[in-house]
Amino acid sequence: MTKGLDPNTEEGRLAEQHLQQDVVGWLTTVAPDGRPQSSVISFLWDGETVLFYSKPKAPKVRNLAANPRVSFHLNCDAYGDHMVTVEGRGVIDEATPPSDIHPAYRAKYLAPLAHWGMDEAETARTFSLPIRIVPELFRVW
Repeated sequence: MTKGLDPNTEEGRLAEQHLQQDVVGWLTTVAPDGRPQSSVISFLWDGETVLFYSKPKAPKVRNLAANPRVSFHLNCDAYGDHMVTVEGRGVIDEATPPSDIHPAYRAKYLAPLAHWGMDEAETARTFSLPIRIVPELFRVW
C-alpha cells in the first residue's frame, strides 16, 4: 500500500496507465444506514483527482452527503493482476464544466458514448453533477 503513486515503480506506472486509459471503474459509497453501495462510473483522472459526473438525485449523491468517504477501483485482468484501488473523499465540484464541454472528458468519452449509443449533450444534461474523488490512499499491485 502507498499513499501516493510512485511513477518510478512498475506498479505506479501500471496504475497511472490504468487511471489514464480505463473507461469505467467502480465507486463504492456508504449509505446512511452503513451499507456499502457500488456503482460503475465513467471517469477522468487528471493526475490528482478522479472526476466523474452523476445524476443529481442518484443514491451515490445522497450517500456522499451523509458520508464523503469512498473507495474507487478499476477492473483488472482475469488473474487479478495490476489492481488499482483509490480510497478518499467524494466532493461535489460545481466549478467543473459539463462533460460535453470539458475538453479532456470529451476526448476520452467520444468513442465510448458512441459505442453505448448515448448522445453527448443528452448525457451531459442527465449526468450533470460533477464530483471529484480526492485520493487519500492508493493501493496498487
